[in-house]
Amino acid sequence: MVKSVLLAQLSEEQSLMWHNALSSHQLEVWAAPETEDLLKILGQKLNSNQTLPDLIVADIGIRYGGGTSLLATELCKWCADHAPQVNVLLVNPRQSQIKDVEKRWATRRGAVDLLPKISLDNLISAFESAAQALAIAVKPEALNNVINNLKLQQNKPDRGSIQGKNIRQTATQELARKMAMIPLMVMANEPTVAESSIEVAHAKQQIALDSTIAELSLYNTKADLSQTGAFAQQLFKDDPRLPALIIYDGDNYVGMLSRRRFLECLSRPYALELFTKRPLKVLYEQAQSEILKLNGSTPIVMASQMALARVSDDIYEPLVVHLDGDVFSVLDIHDLLQSQSYIHELATKLLREQTQTSMFQTEKMASLGQIVAEVSHDIRNPVSAIYGNTECLLTYIEGVMKVLRAYEKEYGTSAKTISDILEDIDWDFIRSDLPQVVRSIQSGSRYLRRLVDTLQSLSHMEDQSDPTSIDLIECVESSLTILSGRIRSVQIVKNYIELPAINGFNDRIIQVFMNLISNSLDALMELQSKPDLIDQRAKTLFKEDSLSSDRSNVLTEIEETWQPILILTTAIAEIDNRQWISVKVADNGMGIPKEIQARIFDNFFTTKGQGKGTGLGLAICHQIVTQQHQGKIVLRSPYLNNNGDVTIGTEFEVLLPIN
Repeated sequence: MVKSVLLAQLSEEQSLMWHNALSSHQLEVWAAPETEDLLKILGQKLNSNQTLPDLIVADIGIRYGGGTSLLATELCKWCADHAPQVNVLLVNPRQSQIKDVEKRWATRRGAVDLLPKISLDNLISAFESAAQALAIAVKPEALNNVINNLKLQQNKPDRGSIQGKNIRQTATQELARKMAMIPLMVMANEPTVAESSIEVAHAKQQIALDSTIAELSLYNTKADLSQTGAFAQQLFKDDPRLPALIIYDGDNYVGMLSRRRFLECLSRPYALELFTKRPLKVLYEQAQSEILKLNGSTPIVMASQMALARVSDDIYEPLVVHLDGDVFSVLDIHDLLQSQSYIHELATKLLREQTQTSMFQTEKMASLGQIVAEVSHDIRNPVSAIYGNTECLLTYIEGVMKVLRAYEKEYGTSAKTISDILEDIDWDFIRSDLPQVVRSIQSGSRYLRRLVDTLQSLSHMEDQSDPTSIDLIECVESSLTILSGRIRSVQIVKNYIELPAINGFNDRIIQVFMNLISNSLDALMELQSKPDLIDQRAKTLFKEDSLSSDRSNVLTEIEETWQPILILTTAIAEIDNRQWISVKVADNGMGIPKEIQARIFDNFFTTKGQGKGTGLGLAICHQIVTQQHQGKIVLRSPYLNNNGDVTIGTEFEVLLPIN
């Protein structure tokens, strides 16, 4: 029994190649009308007990007569449910190559394979897929004869091929077929989320926020001005997706000829006779338009803005991309806008995640602040009681000591019982050490009360409506008190001078210095825990042309003598004929690279590792200093030390105006 094949919604050129190849193997071939519903035709055949085709070769974008897309999924599903013996072979004539992710998508739907645009070069391999589905043997001689005949037909002049078609109708059909590609764009919504998400990410070529147009799909089909218009017509005919030709005059780049301009010229009266047989130079002069030429390193977002800023008549024209050297390619505006849309989606998703992280961090800090306020309030009462009673305790102890000395003077300590007890308890040591113990308790309780007061001030939930007089040195000391547990292994150098009081918000200024000191401590601890970074830091102090022996000795000395240092300096500076209070927080860590210093105060930007920083600390410091106190905050890395020497490390200077 002769096997049959149904061709569905293929173009005239594709149908011709498939028909000749299938007929050469004695297969019955028929085509489904484009104006009728394919599933309806198959259903009628099934209900009337007519023979269904053994294989359906269908465009992946099958359409109803009304223009609505009938996804290939529906065709595969219908065959699986009603006619399992019918195989479906899908074709995507808008792509010259099919990616693995697209093949897997098609086979999961039930298709035997997904093929690219059929040409004379890949006709044999495409037919092998059909032959495997039909379980027939391939006849190479028959296929070679078909290919030779098709080549002869293509070399014949094709007059009226464009004149007989309506340009608007052709463009509408092509747009409808492109819209039918939506199945490949929604693969991310498949039930196999993990696999599909990876495939879609690969299909989108891993486009990032800073991707350039050189990373997109580019076309580099060339044509010379000396070639005929028919040659250009054939190039556009061979590749329906080709947006434009790169025009050369010998080896020199001239410009671009878009498909739209080309078709507009050929749609004029007598255009076929006028342009197709003459050199392409004649048609190019008639179809010239403003060409947007961009460098390949141009970001996709910027290129989209420049493309959409063109006049309305050129807004859908392709772009010329200048790559390395004298290489020129063409970028389809559709591909550019699609990539820009994906970047917009990616940026929105990233911003949403960052906003959620910020909201979570803010809510967590607010809750933590409430807890700290309550706990510090509860701790303050017993601490105040301890601190207040130590003074009385010291007075009482001194009184008891006075009484004991009077007893000792009056009665002596010669009695054996008393002398044994005094020797057993080491009375001489207790008498000298007991006041010191009380003073130590008094000092510790004083420190603890100061720490509690600082925490209570910092965690106060009510917003201060009016600024108050604050002492900046006291704010710095309060920050050191809170961070005292982290600075035990760090040498603190304090270069203080007496500063006038200024108006501001005490708790917010403490928060600024806490963030700056905490960042310096993080940098110092990281450098201390990684000796190889100390060596790297030391080498940056010397030029490569230094004497090797001296350089080696100095590097060794630096590695052995380096200790983490935090330097706190206060001064009064005069800037712009105005006096400012300057507070500097400096360290001798690795420093901050020059290339990221401009972004250091941006929201969500952090130099710390994943999960170690929120990217909000310095942004909050900048906001408190500049917006709430009309001050300035300056970053220097490296910076000048007190001796005027360049020091590897980081220095933040907080400048606040003197009232």
